[in-house]
Amino acid sequence: MSEVPPHVWDALVGPDNFYQSHRWLRGVELANGSSPILTVWDGNRMVGALPTWPGEGNAPGLFSLTGMFPDFDISRPARYLWLGTRRSVYNELMCVRGAIRTEVLRHLLHSALAAAEQEGREGITLPYLAADDARELAHLHPRARALLHDADANIDIPVGGLEEQLHQVPRRDRARRRAELRAQERRGIGIAWLPLDEGAESEAARLVTQNRQRYGSSAGQEWMNRSFAAQEESGVLDRAVGCFALRDGRPLAVTVCYAHHDRLYARYYGFDYEHATPSGEYFALNYGALVDYAAACGFRRCRLAVSAQLLKVRRGARLSPLAAVVLPAKGEVCTQEAADAHNHRTVSHWREVCGSRPWAVGTEWDAWETRPWEPPGPPRPRGRRRRTSWMTG
Repeated sequence: MSEVPPHVWDALVGPDNFYQSHRWLRGVELANGSSPILTVWDGNRMVGALPTWPGEGNAPGLFSLTGMFPDFDISRPARYLWLGTRRSVYNELMCVRGAIRTEVLRHLLHSALAAAEQEGREGITLPYLAADDARELAHLHPRARALLHDADANIDIPVGGLEEQLHQVPRRDRARRRAELRAQERRGIGIAWLPLDEGAESEAARLVTQNRQRYGSSAGQEWMNRSFAAQEESGVLDRAVGCFALRDGRPLAVTVCYAHHDRLYARYYGFDYEHATPSGEYFALNYGALVDYAAACGFRRCRLAVSAQLLKVRRGARLSPLAAVVLPAKGEVCTQEAADAHNHRTVSHWREVCGSRPWAVGTEWDAWETRPWEPPGPPRPRGRRRRTSWMTG
């Protein structure tokens, strides 16, 4: 990332693509080591980019192809090259709009596959991709498949904050949320929003480490300290703020958020399991406090990411489809008919999850049930050749 000027890189990064911003990627690189980045240039202008990383060897968790798609026989999934940001649960295509977009995306896709084959890998996958982007990319190779596998939760922030947001949810949800907020007050939970300076950073790392270990991570606090140190060096920690839950003046829980354009990203949650038992702190931080803080600071959307989607929907979140583009080096992961059937089942699953809250699964899901993706228009006739380069940072 150090070889690409931040303003050049970020010209392709939109407000919903924070985890592919220059500062975030540079922080990831400093903490975990560099991985190749595929870039396409039109003269001195970067017109497309695609980070890569080696994956996690198909270990159980969010980044396992067999876990995402248990119905498909994916040959040697641990040997796939992963595209997008390392361990990101949201990616968008970094590419210019306009006449050359199709050509640039085709360059990126075919070059990534060639790189995977050169390394002796079984194929490529770009997971947690915005659904429309996934359909667009998969259309550019006859063996690529766009497969739904998760849902991204977001809350649009009204100017009036939590009180206005409560009036937008069903009555029964509104009553439960008010009861939840009153219970937090009775338990004496206070809220403090703090920049991640040295003291707050260390406390956040301690709490987040406990939460990670509770859910299966073997990494200690050193891992979290290293991540924050890398973020400080890259400059992305300047955009972070910690929402701390306090009881008797003592930090009990934290949500670490990052500002990007008019979005607020909730990235890490931590709790002091060594000294307390959870009693609603997660909701105090990631719902009530988050919505009011976002409204007061002028943010228009809170991005809450994947997991516990139903709990988030009950608090006013809407779900957007996420898909993976999977392209084996040889053969295909499934037929297009099987992919269509899988996607139809996945949409039905999320509609069932949301149940009586159909507004949470909006019209962007419809296309995965009713019709194949169609390209926006014919590509521009080929002009001068474009330069593709691998950069290791």
